[in-house]
Amino acid sequence: MDIVNIYTCTSAKGPSKKRVAFTYILEVETEKGPATLTKTEVLELATENQAELKALSAALRRLKKPCMLNIYTNSVYVSAGYEQKRLEKWIENDWKNAKGKPVANMEEWKELADLLGRHTFQFFTGMKHTYASWMETETIKREKEKES
Repeated sequence: MDIVNIYTCTSAKGPSKKRVAFTYILEVETEKGPATLTKTEVLELATENQAELKALSAALRRLKKPCMLNIYTNSVYVSAGYEQKRLEKWIENDWKNAKGKPVANMEEWKELADLLGRHTFQFFTGMKHTYASWMETETIKREKEKES
């Protein structure tokens, strides 16, 4: 099983919906060193949490077979959904939260659950890595670009 590192970064800050960008990097170690695939996308209207979920889903859609994933994110929202078993509870409760209300960002969570379901994974939250500065710069640059 291949080991793939996924790094995500978004320009979004806070709960308000606005134009945001996200960048992801997929990294696989090869005999010649790390091979990477990078993509930056712009979302016209998204919150920070939606952007984080969409960034990880976009990266996962690129994978063609089950892998061991190391997921590097700054999003406690995303990692806690798995590490604190929130996602399992939401599914058991028919996508209702502890207060009986529909789970926020339910469609994004459903897609992520489907995409992650065939992989083995672990999260690394808030860790600085070799791509962090470049990703932050690239993501902010793309957010500010005018549509062509």
